[in-house]
Amino acid sequence: MHVRLLLRLLLPLLAAALLSGCVGVSLDPEERPFTKAVDDFNTKAELNARLLGESAKLYGNVSTTVIEGRVHLAGNVPTDEERLKATQIAWATPNVVEVVNDIEVLERTSITDVARDRWISAKVRAQILSDNSIRDVNYTIDTQNRVVFIMGIAQSRRELDRVIARARSVDNVDRVVSYVVLKDDPRRFATPSGTYGEAPDQVTPPANP
Repeated sequence: MHVRLLLRLLLPLLAAALLSGCVGVSLDPEERPFTKAVDDFNTKAELNARLLGESAKLYGNVSTTVIEGRVHLAGNVPTDEERLKATQIAWATPNVVEVVNDIEVLERTSITDVARDRWISAKVRAQILSDNSIRDVNYTIDTQNRVVFIMGIAQSRRELDRVIARARSVDNVDRVVSYVVLKDDPRRFATPSGTYGEAPDQVTPPANP
């Protein structure tokens, strides 16, 4: 097995150990400072707990990603009301500065579709892992109905273009949507000012989260 790929497979275990204070070293660290990575881990855990508290079905239907307080929601729900509820719950979660809602309203999703999307995510991840010009630890991949969503922090526009090209090269991918920011993007360092951008549709955060 490729050594770099092996390290990536072991990275989640090492991250868990780091969070527990058991290990004092890191391999190929993320662009995020460690403290921000911990904050994002806690924010994601809190968000998932709130979704589960709302309903087990909503929790099961919605996947979440958190990068420096930017939340991406994906999945399928049966009604517009549930889609909006997931967005409201995300905004009400502490330390969230942006919510991107790509949840689709569908009456049902087949097991075959779910398996296909997971296969696509795995193939995209493998493509990124195989490219030595990409700092793959900085990216998260989520696939919904053949649409690949990418979040993370890119070292450069050239690296991001390579990531997107790798994702597009995978079979059965209909579209690639990037929410990646460059490492020197001012949005990473600015204090939230009350303007909350969301793509593809904007949702105003609650007045009293």
